[in-house]
Amino acid sequence: MISKLDIVKDKKFQQWVCDTKPCYMCAVVNGFQNFSQIQFHHLQGKYRLGAMIRQDSKGIPLCFPCHNLFTKRGERLVWEEIGVDPGIYADELWDEWQERKK
Repeated sequence: MISKLDIVKDKKFQQWVCDTKPCYMCAVVNGFQNFSQIQFHHLQGKYRLGAMIRQDSKGIPLCFPCHNLFTKRGERLVWEEIGVDPGIYADELWDEWQERKK
């Protein structure tokens, strides 16, 4: 059973990611620092606590076009094709945010 205490929700973190970080997929695939139309994407699959429970600590910045790839192709398949684990970057962002708050 998942407790509400285990669920990380932080709107300020989401806003900080969207305001300061480029699209993760554009950077990985094209080496391009895209800061346009950034949305906060909650990672799915093994990064979720339940079917609809999303952790803010497991999110990354994606531009609108990259975010839409998941609706067309599925998130797991897209990450497998480009060969990255976005959870590592999500953890780095969360750690950076925690350090900033100290």
